Amino acid sequence: MIKKQFTASARRARNIIWNAAGRYDFEPPFMAFYANGVPDHYFNMMVGLAEKWLDLPRLVTYFESYGADRRSEEFDDLLWIGLENCLYEKELPTRPILTSLRAARARQFFAEQGNLSRQQMEYQSMLVYTQQEARFAPLADKHAPLLSPREKRMADALRFSGDLDTDGVIRAMQAFLQEFFHYTGTPVRAASRGPVSVLRHLLRHEHRRVDRLLVRTGTGEGDHPRAVTLGHDGLGRHMAPTEEDEAYIRAVFGQSSISEGERRVLENDLCVGEDADCRLWITNGTGTDPHHREAAEVAAVRAAQQKKSEQYFTEHASALQHAVKALSARLETVFSSYFKHLPEPALAGRIAPEKAWRLPVLQDARVFTKDGEETEPELFVDLLLDASQSRMNAQEIIAAQSFVVAESLEKLHIPVRVTAFASLRGHTILTTLKAPGKRGARGVTRFTAGGWNRDSLA
Repeated sequence: MIKKQFTASARRARNIIWNAAGRYDFEPPFMAFYANGVPDHYFNMMVGLAEKWLDLPRLVTYFESYGADRRSEEFDDLLWIGLENCLYEKELPTRPILTSLRAARARQFFAEQGNLSRQQMEYQSMLVYTQQEARFAPLADKHAPLLSPREKRMADALRFSGDLDTDGVIRAMQAFLQEFFHYTGTPVRAASRGPVSVLRHLLRHEHRRVDRLLVRTGTGEGDHPRAVTLGHDGLGRHMAPTEEDEAYIRAVFGQSSISEGERRVLENDLCVGEDADCRLWITNGTGTDPHHREAAEVAAVRAAQQKKSEQYFTEHASALQHAVKALSARLETVFSSYFKHLPEPALAGRIAPEKAWRLPVLQDARVFTKDGEETEPELFVDLLLDASQSRMNAQEIIAAQSFVVAESLEKLHIPVRVTAFASLRGHTILTTLKAPGKRGARGVTRFTAGGWNRDSLA
């Protein structure tokens, strides 16, 4: 059972829904929240308007009809995008303020995208996100996203007309799911998966923070499939990983690069308090199990992504090298105070106690040291790359950026390590893409996004 905090926010969401519906004697089957738990005023109004204009219990029955399908939450969000247009057109003549509220919701959608906490996009469907972006971009004076032909047809199909009654809306929903998902009423539990869905499928037992368009409400007693308990859940820890989870992590990410004893010491030191159930997995990302089905699928996705990054590097080789040259020059100035001069023998300066015996015994006066011309940095740099699902559309760019930074530091003889991190099955996985003692940063082309970042990970 997914749990959601902010009980006071749930009361606020319920009041918004009741106000839009014009009645206060029903329990809303859906509520809408932003990721931080603040009620989504506009979409809660849509839930209320669904009660006002349509037969909401019949709609809920239809939503429940595909509840056993593994894509059910994605279906919910897409169909509510369709319902939004229908209800907006129905209500607009009597509530013209909806135009302003709709535009404000569109601006809020794009404001959220610049928030770094978007790592909390757990369980967010990129297909749903694209359709939301397509719906809201014109309303917020933003450039429309680049859509594939299928996505364009989908966006048009989700503009449910305000002329539809409940039967018409349900027929539109059925036609949409059949055309774009081939859903005919038979739940899909397992199927071949493309690159994005393979990586999204990695998330199994991670604590799920609800960040969806609308969430189902329930009592927490299993009264509705996929329902969300709107109550405080204490510390909100993720589920403790099992031996099966660790075996899965080992198969997909490869053997740990530190010993079991070293890992336990780290976990005892770091995995305390609210992180007590978390486990660490440090790896170089090699040695995955070729006989494990999902590990083989993920390996194929990684190989395809590395090929894309390598191609990107080749196409932009000149620009990357210029960036390395420019950045290394600037870093040398910035870090100059961190470079220490290596000592060299001298006739005066600081006494070197270990060499003092040479003066009376060998008559060697060079028992002093002074700062020489040769320098070495008193620095070590760790680059940590966010490898969560939210970085899926910027993998080549992230690889190129980290390459430029790492190569620039290497030119100054500053040791640098590049590590990608994500959270899966109760484990925080750190994959080393470039070891500090290894020359050259080309290994960052292995960067692949997938999985999530656990709440409070930072």
